[in-house]
Amino acid sequence: MSKTVAVCGDSWFTADTNLPGQSFGEIMCARNNWRLYSLARGGCSNFAISLQVDKAIELGVDAVVIGATTPDRCEFPIINDRNISIWDRLKKSFNWLDWFGLQPGVYVKKRGISNILHTNSLSAEYPWISKPTIISESLNNLMFDSNITGSTKLTAEQLDALRSYMLNLYDHGVKRQTDCWIISDACRRLESAGIPYLIFPEILYQNYFEKDISWIPKKNVVNDFSVWELPQGPTLFHYDTKGTNTMFADYVETRIKDLI
Repeated sequence: MSKTVAVCGDSWFTADTNLPGQSFGEIMCARNNWRLYSLARGGCSNFAISLQVDKAIELGVDAVVIGATTPDRCEFPIINDRNISIWDRLKKSFNWLDWFGLQPGVYVKKRGISNILHTNSLSAEYPWISKPTIISESLNNLMFDSNITGSTKLTAEQLDALRSYMLNLYDHGVKRQTDCWIISDACRRLESAGIPYLIFPEILYQNYFEKDISWIPKKNVVNDFSVWELPQGPTLFHYDTKGTNTMFADYVETRIKDLI
């Protein structure tokens, strides 16, 4: 029976719909007649990646590839015509109790990954990606990228709030610590489910934060291959399609076969 492999992560781990069959995951799975679930999404946070892992567990895949990402990404509620009245009511009654009690509560746990907006990758084409409630995105993309438009863009008021957050409230260390715990627990859930996995931790678990995944067996951790230093090209997944994609596929395939 054919194996199923889920790839979770940010843009480096996604598949580009404009370049079908060219991502490392597509190449690897095509070679081995494996079924690929490309769950990764460009720009997403470690919170969203954790939800991708939950979807992989739900799908009962045979193996999971996880690419942790940088801690400069967050989740923001999608404000639209259906819920703006709730936000307006909240602003009019901003006090000790109401600011919390009147929250719209757009994130619904049982919907999992379906909460997250997917617009720029193969993962957006799965039927469970519908009626998103959350934008999960890089703060830099939201604040400084003029190509962020339409449904992927925050409201003007949200952008003002985000700027204040970035300048006055964001702490790199606190966010990195939180994200390290998020991805570590996603791996724990895979362990509990008995699903083999391979994690690329390099960009998140740096310096003392490496201790947060010291419990993960070495066979599951990539520490001899740097995704972020791969030769780049004009692709959604960043690395080029002139051999780098194949090299990436070769590496992951070898490691996955050692696990399954």
